[in-house]
Amino acid sequence: MTSQQHHDELFLAIGRLEGKVDSLLSMQGHQQEQIKDHDNRLRELEHARSFIIGGAGAVSAAVSLLIHLFSK
Repeated sequence: MTSQQHHDELFLAIGRLEGKVDSLLSMQGHQQEQIKDHDNRLRELEHARSFIIGGAGAVSAAVSLLIHLFSK
């Protein structure tokens, strides 16, 4: 194997590594976007849930008060 062939193989291997690193960075960026999207969706669900729980608490307090007032 000549020195030139050895250098060519090294450059080819370095090119493959660069391609793989670029691919990994692209996949990482895609996963970060998915995580942000999931975080936003969960935040919206938790926010909606808090309104439902608060409304249910208010309704139950009002019903309890009405029952207490009408039972006397």
